[in-house]
Amino acid sequence: MAEYEFITENSHWHKIITLTTLIALFLIILIISVFFANFFYSLIIGIPFTSQIISSIKDNITGATLKGLFYAHFIGGIFVIPSPDEVIFYYALIKGNPYLLSLLAAVAGYMLAQVINYFLGKKLSNIILQLVSKKKVYSSRRLANRYGAWGVFIFNLLPLPAPLLTFALGIAKYNFTRLFLLTLAGKVTKYLVLIGIHALTQR
Repeated sequence: MAEYEFITENSHWHKIITLTTLIALFLIILIISVFFANFFYSLIIGIPFTSQIISSIKDNITGATLKGLFYAHFIGGIFVIPSPDEVIFYYALIKGNPYLLSLLAAVAGYMLAQVINYFLGKKLSNIILQLVSKKKVYSSRRLANRYGAWGVFIFNLLPLPAPLLTFALGIAKYNFTRLFLLTLAGKVTKYLVLIGIHALTQR
């Protein structure tokens, strides 16, 4: 009987070449970004329309408005940008924003960022799978499907790098609907707790 191999591992040298190429590209992009960051920023700021948008975003975030909550959670929800979401949310409550609207604004921004994280991980999965063991990735996905529900929930409930987990599960092509609902449940539960703490301290 013929043997079938469903998962083919890349050779060690293939992984090294791919990794070296990705690092070289990253360094080139980083160098270009550093040299031209000020130029492009000045160029963007010089355009009245974009300057107003950037200024409005900054003002809303620093002022902890409802729009600022959305912007801060969207930007901070991207997996490469660490952000103290809980601190920002609680500060917005202290500033007197309504509980329900604060919850909706923060969660909407955060969940939109998680959708981006997931599909970015999914799109990059073929590249990343060139660097890691495919068998380990798919084995991890099976474990996540079986036992990972509580893990996803807890990651979003506690101040842990949940956006990075979303990106990683996108690479493993974890069930999107399940991930979305568990992420939403964890985030909403955490913020309801913060709302409860704030309400108790106002008595």
